[in-house]
Amino acid sequence: MKKITIILSFLVTGVVSGFAQHEIGPALSSQIFSRINYNPAGLGNSSDINIFSQSRMQWVGFDGAPTSTVFNVHYFNEMYRSSLGAAISYDEILYTKAINVKIPYSYNIDLSDKSLLALGLSAGVYQVSADYADALYSNAYGDELINESQVSPDFDFGVEYSTPKFLLGASVSHIGQTSGPLTMTPGQTYYGYARGNFKLNKDIDLIPSILYMNSGQTNVYDISAVAFFRKLYWGGFCYRGGAALTTLIGMEWNFIRIGYGYELSTGETANISSNTHELMLSFIIKAKSDEPQVKGKKKKKK
Repeated sequence: MKKITIILSFLVTGVVSGFAQHEIGPALSSQIFSRINYNPAGLGNSSDINIFSQSRMQWVGFDGAPTSTVFNVHYFNEMYRSSLGAAISYDEILYTKAINVKIPYSYNIDLSDKSLLALGLSAGVYQVSADYADALYSNAYGDELINESQVSPDFDFGVEYSTPKFLLGASVSHIGQTSGPLTMTPGQTYYGYARGNFKLNKDIDLIPSILYMNSGQTNVYDISAVAFFRKLYWGGFCYRGGAALTTLIGMEWNFIRIGYGYELSTGETANISSNTHELMLSFIIKAKSDEPQVKGKKKKKK
C-alpha cells in the first residue's frame, strides 16, 4: 500500500509540475546562455550565426517522466540594427506533449558607447496534445480513446537593457492566452531577470543572475552563479526556489560550447528521485567579412 501511495504521489506531482512547466516555460538551469525562448529581446547583437540547444531529462528511470528540449538559432544584421531567429521548445510528461515554434525579432538601440536597449517580438504557434487512454482505461471497456489536441497562435514581447557589466530584462509570453481546468494551453506568463558580470582577477569572471517567472498563481524564481576560468571553463549552481539545486559545469573550445547540469530535488519530490540531467550544446558559425582582403596588408581590427 505504501508503494502504491508513493507511485500515485509521483504521478500527481508529475502531472501538476508538467502543466506548470507548460505555463512557465522550459525549466532549464543554464538560462544565462540563452533567453530567446521566453524573451525575443535576448537575441543579442552578434553578426555570427548562433545555434543553441539544451535538453532536460527529469527523474530518469520513471516511465512518463518530464523531458524538455529547446533549440534556437539567430543572427544580427548591422545595417538594419536587427536580430532575427527561430526558436523551438518541446515538453513531454506522461501522456502530454507540447511544442512551441516561434520566429523572434529584435531591434537594437545604442543608448551610448557601452549601453544597448533591445526591443523584441516573436510570433508562432503552440500545440499541445494528450492521450490518456492507456493510462486511465487501457481501453478495457471499449470506451472511445481519450485523445485531445489544441493549437493556438502564440506571441511574446520583451525588452532588454545591457552594458558590459550588467543586464536587465523583462518579457511577457503567450500574450492574451488564458489557462484553466478546461484548456491545455499555457496562460500569459511574465518574466523578469537581472545578470551581472564581475572580473575577480585576470583569470576568473563571476556571473550571478536571478530570474523570476509568474503565470497566474504560479510563481517560480531561479538564483544562479557561474564562474568562468579564462573564458574557457565554467562551473556553478542554479537554485530553483523550493524545488531543486543544479550544479553546472562546461567548457568552450573555439566555436563550440558544451555544458552539463545535475539536479538535486529539494521540494516535494526530494525523496522520489534526484536522477535529473541537463545537456547543452551550442556553436557559432562565423560571419564572412565584408572588407576586401589585400595581399600583404593586415585586416583592420574593429
